[in-house]
Amino acid sequence: MKGKLEKIGDKWFVRYVRSEGGGSFRLPLHPNFVEMTDFVYIKNQRFYDGDEIDFTEALVNPMGRDVDPNNLGQNHSLCKWYARPYLDEKDEQKQHLIDMMKGDEELGLYKQIDQNNPVTKGSTALVKEIKLEDIFNDEKREGAKRVIHQHKVLKGLYLINPAHLEMTSDGYGEFPDGYKLTEKGIQYIIKQLNKE
Repeated sequence: MKGKLEKIGDKWFVRYVRSEGGGSFRLPLHPNFVEMTDFVYIKNQRFYDGDEIDFTEALVNPMGRDVDPNNLGQNHSLCKWYARPYLDEKDEQKQHLIDMMKGDEELGLYKQIDQNNPVTKGSTALVKEIKLEDIFNDEKREGAKRVIHQHKVLKGLYLINPAHLEMTSDGYGEFPDGYKLTEKGIQYIIKQLNKE
């Protein structure tokens, strides 16, 4: 769906018109979905009051988790509808390529070539040669060995001490359905990874 951003006081909303019923509706933006200040930050792009954005409707419980409106087994009490903005995937891919090229330019990988030649005018060429030694020097080789060692340690790691884990819930039921690392569990993993 498409809608226009609207700032009222210190809160952000999306105003949109439903095609089936007409009329103007306004949904608030949830702080879990986007970063909001004097503008709305969506996937590294700034949008301001009055800008048109794409969004979907999301039902969110008081803890900030999405709730499936079609699953009646979930507790829907105190849930509210919010707008979840997103960028069109094509725009996102285009922006990613632009960001990559800017990074390459900053590294000096491109240079302008003969501007007097009408065939190559405005073209760029890759000028920096990447040498094998730059990729696989001793420091990077040691880093690769460290990552392989840490991978082996993590694959063989068992967290059976109750002090390392705590039960959690995804908000879709009354009972815990997962585990989250405690501070002691994190410290245990770090200690195991740093062993040689």
